Amino acid sequence: MKAAFLGVVLLLAARPAPSPASGFILAGESILFPGDLRRPQFTALQLSKSAEATRAGFVRWARTLEGQAIIRRFRLGDCAVIVREDREEPSIGRAPQPGFMTLLAAHDPSVHKEYELILNPAIAAGYVNSTSIDLGLPRSATDAMAVAWAAEMLHIDFYAAGVPLPHHERADFQERWLAVAEQLGLPNTEHGEEGEEREMERRRPGG
Repeated sequence: MKAAFLGVVLLLAARPAPSPASGFILAGESILFPGDLRRPQFTALQLSKSAEATRAGFVRWARTLEGQAIIRRFRLGDCAVIVREDREEPSIGRAPQPGFMTLLAAHDPSVHKEYELILNPAIAAGYVNSTSIDLGLPRSATDAMAVAWAAEMLHIDFYAAGVPLPHHERADFQERWLAVAEQLGLPNTEHGEEGEEREMERRRPGG
């Protein structure tokens, strides 16, 4: 009996550890891209455990050139974006800066990196504008969440290149933001600095 138990323990110990998840993790599962990157698919769990606006916003962002480029990079295997919905989050989206060691390992494919993305679809629900005038600004929850995905994934893409905050004043950041806003059909949407300022304040000693 003892020998059999020991054999089971040794067998379990010999099994390789599961590979860490990569890509985009929503509701604990990977968002699937069975073919075209422009057409992500969601699992049954994701459909039941995430807001429709979160998923629709992701699809909208995935159809932009900027979104496809970032998705392609984050599917290489050494990075994962852990997406969490939080209705207590004061902003529509936030991408906390990862720890120093994660930033330092940005260009080391042997090190698995995880980045957090927090979204609040409850705020997105307030973006309802039935006017026929197109001002180049979000007019629906899907528009708002697409902007949130685009804005926060741009920050995460800079983190994945080893670039810490602040980002907004960088010319390359602004150039890419203006490009993706145009690709979303929302060219007049600004990417405010409030979230970045809160994150910098939180990371100050004593903050």
